[in-house]
Amino acid sequence: MANFEDAIKLVLRNEDPHLSGIVTEDSGGRTRFGIAERFHPELGEEFYFGWTDAALEAARDIYRLEYWRAIRGDGILDQRIATKMLDMAVNMGVRQAIVLCQRAVNGLRQIHLAEDGVCGPQTLAAINGCDSSALTAHLREACACFYQHLAAVRPEAQQYLHGWLARARA
Repeated sequence: MANFEDAIKLVLRNEDPHLSGIVTEDSGGRTRFGIAERFHPELGEEFYFGWTDAALEAARDIYRLEYWRAIRGDGILDQRIATKMLDMAVNMGVRQAIVLCQRAVNGLRQIHLAEDGVCGPQTLAAINGCDSSALTAHLREACACFYQHLAAVRPEAQQYLHGWLARARA
């Protein structure tokens, strides 16, 4: 079974490589450890300007509750797949990450999962039934295509493309 502690290391490295806790501004407003104010207005000033360790722990809790659970990370057998799925969910949203995974599984296994963005029992079983190396490769490619499309249709997102493509390969 996959482990959240192993998976979160990649996500945090992508969101704040040095775990500095520096607050940045992006389309989500103030952001710390990858947690954007736009999506978590309840966190308030203390999260953004309080103790780094407390903010990091709060971010880890959000990642576990809102992303890891949604992708059913504890039920994914392969750590690489679970880690990639968590990173995708954090960066592009849970629904989009699961849809891309369902699409990849459908292509690999030649089955028909509903591409509904929900990781239910059928999706989880299908993920676990895939060759992990092949699925990981498909997920990386799906991420790259998603990011390239996003940058093409949203010119203001072009500035992020290089970083997104590096993230897709991780």
